[in-house]
Amino acid sequence: MDSHATFRANIHLYVNSSKRKFMQEWVKQLQNKDPEAYRKLYDRFARPMYSVCLRLTGHADDAHDVLQESFIRIFEKIGQLRQAELLPAWVKRVCVNTSLQYMKERKNLRFEGLEGKPGMFNVQEESDVLNHADQEQLLDQIHDCIRLLPDRYRVVFTLHVLEEYSHEDIAKELGIVAGTSRSQYLRAKQKLIELIQKKQNYGGPSERLYTKV
Repeated sequence: MDSHATFRANIHLYVNSSKRKFMQEWVKQLQNKDPEAYRKLYDRFARPMYSVCLRLTGHADDAHDVLQESFIRIFEKIGQLRQAELLPAWVKRVCVNTSLQYMKERKNLRFEGLEGKPGMFNVQEESDVLNHADQEQLLDQIHDCIRLLPDRYRVVFTLHVLEEYSHEDIAKELGIVAGTSRSQYLRAKQKLIELIQKKQNYGGPSERLYTKV
């Protein structure tokens, strides 16, 4: 290893070590119920975790309620965190779980009777949308339209695409089979493209080329 590579490796180790020590001290303060540590945690994570809650609930008021409940749970359960470096992932996990519980209990999120129904997806329409849209504008449209999806579509799509859950993990979280998650994902994808097309004022007919789950 040359001197420059050795220097970069040493810097990398130093930065990682410093981050680890910082997280360990921060978690220790949180577990000791330090008000300033609580404030810093909320200030650091509230905005990105609100986005997570909003993607799963689909409504701003619901997302605010879930966010507040999530931080109550985080402050109550911070003593259960054993690896300080996992704090960001743990905070996100609490927010996702609280959002899912909210959707099940308050929004009556149900998947019964869907196990045997395959999802259908128009691959030509996906190509049309991706090839004829400005990518930055398309990203904004996608996020806008995700919130318009029916609850069960939005939850599965968000968990799989944005939170990178496997269909097997989604099935465990929602109490369904993996095949139901896959079919709901394809239906969500098709509905999302239809919503984007409406935003883009696509009106022409497209060839019906479908793929089945």
